[in-house]
Amino acid sequence: MITTWRQRGMAIVAMLTGLIIMVGVVFGSANTAYAATLTPADERYHVMFPYNDMEYYVGVAGLDASGNKYYCIEAGKLSDYVIGPTTVLASDENARRMAWILDRYRDTDAATHAAIGIIVQDHFGRDRDEWARQMAVIQGRYPEIVAKAARIWDQSAGKTPVGTTVERTDAEALRSGSISVKVVNRDGDAIAGVPFTVTLQGPARFIQGGNTFSGVSTSAGSSIAWEATGAGEVTVNTTYEYGRMHVMDSTQDMLAFDSMASAGGSSSTFQVRKDFVPSVSTQVSDKVLDAASPVFDDVTSGVGDEGSHWVPGLKLQARGYYFDGLGKDDLGKVIAPNARESADAFLARLASSGYEPSAYGKASFTSVGQRVRVRAMAKPDGDAAYLTPKTGGFGTWVWAFRRSEQSKRAQEYLTGDWVSPFMEASESNVGRGKVEVMSTVTEHSADIGAELSDTITVSGFPADHGQFMGDETYGFAADQPYATVSVWWSGDPDNPSNDEAYKPSGGEVPTEDDNHRLLATWEIPAMNGTFKIGAGALDAHGAPMHLTAERHGWYVFVWRFEGDDRVSPASSRYDDAWERVRVLPPCESEKPCEPEKPETPPAPAEATTPNTRPSLPVTGGDVSLASVLAVSALAIGAILSIVVRWRRCYGRSKHWTMRWPIR
Repeated sequence: MITTWRQRGMAIVAMLTGLIIMVGVVFGSANTAYAATLTPADERYHVMFPYNDMEYYVGVAGLDASGNKYYCIEAGKLSDYVIGPTTVLASDENARRMAWILDRYRDTDAATHAAIGIIVQDHFGRDRDEWARQMAVIQGRYPEIVAKAARIWDQSAGKTPVGTTVERTDAEALRSGSISVKVVNRDGDAIAGVPFTVTLQGPARFIQGGNTFSGVSTSAGSSIAWEATGAGEVTVNTTYEYGRMHVMDSTQDMLAFDSMASAGGSSSTFQVRKDFVPSVSTQVSDKVLDAASPVFDDVTSGVGDEGSHWVPGLKLQARGYYFDGLGKDDLGKVIAPNARESADAFLARLASSGYEPSAYGKASFTSVGQRVRVRAMAKPDGDAAYLTPKTGGFGTWVWAFRRSEQSKRAQEYLTGDWVSPFMEASESNVGRGKVEVMSTVTEHSADIGAELSDTITVSGFPADHGQFMGDETYGFAADQPYATVSVWWSGDPDNPSNDEAYKPSGGEVPTEDDNHRLLATWEIPAMNGTFKIGAGALDAHGAPMHLTAERHGWYVFVWRFEGDDRVSPASSRYDDAWERVRVLPPCESEKPCEPEKPETPPAPAEATTPNTRPSLPVTGGDVSLASVLAVSALAIGAILSIVVRWRRCYGRSKHWTMRWPIR
């Protein structure tokens, strides 16, 4: 018994000892497994950056024995690389995309691993504030890696595994349509009864609301209607399986790829656009306009870019702004609106450069290709028509669609204003200036043989007239550099008394005949100023101008400009009294200008009684008195003769000309 009990006791002790040893082995093995560590990644897997007086890195933190790469998700914490328990992440869109990225870029360079590390922290990081501070340093040091992270993340959109087919059909341009989804097997055949989910990423939604649709597949496929909510790229994601990732719990939590399902959904990416950009193309109705002319513009509706599609039947109103008085130096200086610049801001920018509209127009359109002829008005929404000024100058239109002026429905399809550039060639015209001429001859009456001259003052030309060489792009011709001055004679060459019958009349110069002759024509500069004509003054080519009155009659100076694109034709009048000279034939004393009546002889002196007184001797005083009386009588007689002749000449010609008898 003793022996038996001793043996039993020893057996119990042995069993306890073995149990203790086994427990120790088990727990020791567990501790050893739990204490496994990652292999720290080297410079092939990450990039370094200084932070808080230490060297940090972004990218792969470590690798496990299977080669899986782990990325930190707790910014600012140190890691002991001890492998802790892992938890599979729930399947959401970010997890699927991250899984695709980790699988797609398993073997890559350090910069790409660093970009992936940024994506991990951005979307799965647990200390947003600390990461934001570190990210500021990374952004400054590695902007190209930050940009690459954004590209990789964008690339991952819609790259979930293939397991479905997606087909898109448009109903109205890029604004609405439908998606046909089929769940397929490995052979590509459609199968029914499989739950699936379709997700829209981008500016679109399903008609029933939201951007996610779930259903059960059919062999014919499922059609889901959608509509655009904005403009951009839309990705259709379909899923029934997904890639997975896990998070490892450690002193520094880390994320790594876990596994990928063998089946999944396909994706489709396409462009949608709800909005559109309206525009107009215009052509001025008349390229050259005279003063006081109305201004018209032919306006045709269109769209501003290839991706724009006018909503059928949608009415939009455009406004036009006409600028006048522009100079030749403004041609070619096209001012375009900046990106997203409003119509008001663009007009204000033009005003700051000295350009303000002088007239206004408006037109409405409901589709592309409609054409409207618009008349410029003096005020916005006014009824008074604008007329071009007599000062002339180039003009141009600017047209705009303002979003704020459209209907509430129309505003849903417009993202901003549209404005045409300033000084477009097709939008530009020229108003011709009106010239004024004032002139007077040096003398309004003259004798045969006198040199005639004129003084002409011209205003209304552009200050730089004669310097504009034309512009083929805008379709404007060069200035005409010269005006002409012509001298006309009219009268009766055979009968001076009949000259009055040919006194200049009417505004236009006559046709040459025996009673009308063009005596001279000179060119002078077509510009503002005062010009001396005749008397040796130089013409536009440096030649002296002379004109001598060689016969009696009327002499008229006529200034004329044929006109060009910037100035209207103009001429002084042929019957302008200030521009004519009357030349009379000479009045000669040997042949009186008109017959004179014979003078009546003086009456004889009365007879007187002879004087019986004795004669007195002649004295000097008597002689002097007689001489004075005689001289006085002769002087008075001469004066009276002159007066009589002057009155006769005046009565014949009815012209205020003093003519002295030729002795």
